[in-house]
Amino acid sequence: MKKQTVITAILSLFLIIGISNNANSQIGKKALGQGKKALSMGKKGKSKSGKSKSGKGGSFTEFNSETDEMGITGEYFGLKDPGAVGLRFVKESEGKIVNQLHYFEKKGEPTMKLALKESYYTKHQVKMFFKWNSASASGYVEMMEVAPGVFAIIKGDRTVNSNDKPIALDATRTVIEVGAKNKADFDTWDIETAQAKVDMLIATLNAANSEKIKKKLMRFEAYKNYKGKIAFAKGTNYLKTQKLDQADHKVANFITKRELGETVAFKPFFEQTLAASHPGAWFNITYEMAGVTTDREALRKSSTKFSKNIPQIDKDQDKYFFFYPKVTINTHNNIADYAFLELLRLTQDNLQAGKTYDLKVTVWAYKDGANIDPVATGTIQLEYGTRTEKLLFDPIKGWVTVLEDYLDE
Repeated sequence: MKKQTVITAILSLFLIIGISNNANSQIGKKALGQGKKALSMGKKGKSKSGKSKSGKGGSFTEFNSETDEMGITGEYFGLKDPGAVGLRFVKESEGKIVNQLHYFEKKGEPTMKLALKESYYTKHQVKMFFKWNSASASGYVEMMEVAPGVFAIIKGDRTVNSNDKPIALDATRTVIEVGAKNKADFDTWDIETAQAKVDMLIATLNAANSEKIKKKLMRFEAYKNYKGKIAFAKGTNYLKTQKLDQADHKVANFITKRELGETVAFKPFFEQTLAASHPGAWFNITYEMAGVTTDREALRKSSTKFSKNIPQIDKDQDKYFFFYPKVTINTHNNIADYAFLELLRLTQDNLQAGKTYDLKVTVWAYKDGANIDPVATGTIQLEYGTRTEKLLFDPIKGWVTVLEDYLDE
């Protein structure tokens, strides 16, 4: 299979999975850096003496006579650095299962030992080995098999600072080199092709991990009963959680009615993550009350003042809820969503004391300048009560007053 065919097949899978990742390839200075630099097969070329400039130790052909259950062990060559290195899969050492990949730049002791991410292999047959390098500028390296006898050499970021844990699935991964047993494989596998295959494998792992998280969330009443909906509360403290796979919010603290102008916090729960349901999209929120609708994204693009005060919601696409709750108004911290304040400004002449109004909040998947689909909706009743007049229309500190003065500047 030629390179273009591989790329086309991988991109087709991306369209199905709906995840893409653009990364710039780069080459490191030394192979593995002996734990001090980003993982790489080194620099091209040889010195006048005939030895590889990267300091590789010559031939490892004897590795090809070894066998292991992974089919990995052997002599490998780099795409950027044609010098040879040795890779050996070690399942057991001193009577213990270790599942390590030993990397050799010269004969003797391995230059680096990388650990197998066992669950990726046992559940998804993905052979990914990792090591955290505390002294490294990049911090983290991986080697991932993209085809039999072909490995992508990957630089990762510092998402996890641990010797025994890989970086998170949503972390940045950049392929910096490709290693192969057979040099003819470089006709098919280059940096770009390997990056696409790595992204596809990570997308598959991400999808599986997402389903695992959802299964755990279904144990909780808040998620089970509110997926696709929005929960409201008197404050953000009622809607906080510590973990992404826990929806340990007390449903008894959710509210359906509040005095207009008082603090209202809300949290949407999603049937699917936005990354899975609408790849490349981010979130938008609309507010609808008394026949008027305001749209965060539309307002954000309407003026410099709204743009400054209505940030794009481009986080949590990989989660089943907003990790941090949102608010319409928070009187305790003196903050508010300007899109909600604009709704109050536009409806103020129609609001009457003693009456109750339905506020419909919709969280949308937003892409290419348009709302695509609603991903969560909820309605709360807002009563024009005894404090509403002061909270909204105080001549100096009222929410609507402050907004009008700001827009008039």
